[in-house]
Amino acid sequence: MKAYCYLQIEINGSVAILWLNRPEKHNALNPVMMQEVIHFFETIEGDDSVRVVLIKGRGKSFCAGADLQWLYNSSDLTSEDNLDEARLLSAFFATVFHSSKVTVGVAHGNVFGGGNGLLAACDLAYAIDNSCFSLSETRIGMIAASISPYMLQKLSVLVYKELVFTARRFDAIEAVQMGLLNASFETVKEMNEHIQLVIRLLLEAGPHALAGSKRLINNLLDPGEASMAIKEIPELLAAVRVSNEAREGFSAFLEKRKPDWIMKIKEG
Repeated sequence: MKAYCYLQIEINGSVAILWLNRPEKHNALNPVMMQEVIHFFETIEGDDSVRVVLIKGRGKSFCAGADLQWLYNSSDLTSEDNLDEARLLSAFFATVFHSSKVTVGVAHGNVFGGGNGLLAACDLAYAIDNSCFSLSETRIGMIAASISPYMLQKLSVLVYKELVFTARRFDAIEAVQMGLLNASFETVKEMNEHIQLVIRLLLEAGPHALAGSKRLINNLLDPGEASMAIKEIPELLAAVRVSNEAREGFSAFLEKRKPDWIMKIKEG
């Protein structure tokens, strides 16, 4: 695995842990970090051995959003370079969202601006109760642009508008109530134990069935793809029913045994 400037990567069997590693800047996003995240996901996309990616932050915070010094320096760029960096930010969230791997955001400390978008782009998200969230863009004269497609898939329009317009702070307990998080926990130990349980359940699912389910759900959420995805559901179901993975799943259930993909995980 490539050595990164602002990421640390751990691979434990079928689970990869991606650590955002700018603790002195509360893991604020800059172009190098975002390019590294994109590179990492591109690298593992074809690696069937990695099925789950946990995204965490080193230091006191998960992610404090975009690096303000980077944003401030944008005025020194050419219009073309400025647009390229804006496109990079959109590509960063899209890469996490569209990855075939199940992505799990694990938050603590400050989660500001784009940090919320990163959690929203993940399939599952958890945090410590006292984590501090804020969609803080309007406070600095910015628009919550790149994160909006993902935030609006998790939060209602009314809730999202209030958070964006007021930039108020809220904790993880409220983030669960809003739908940004699956659950929050009082301690890191409790959170890690729950995540380990979730991972075990994820790895018991058929690998192709899991990836296919994620792709279908994401397509149904996309207004441009939803109509076609709905039309293609019968063809998808027909193909999956006779796939090798499904046949193995049926046989394992009828024979009261574990399917072979669970055995492969244990052997690995």
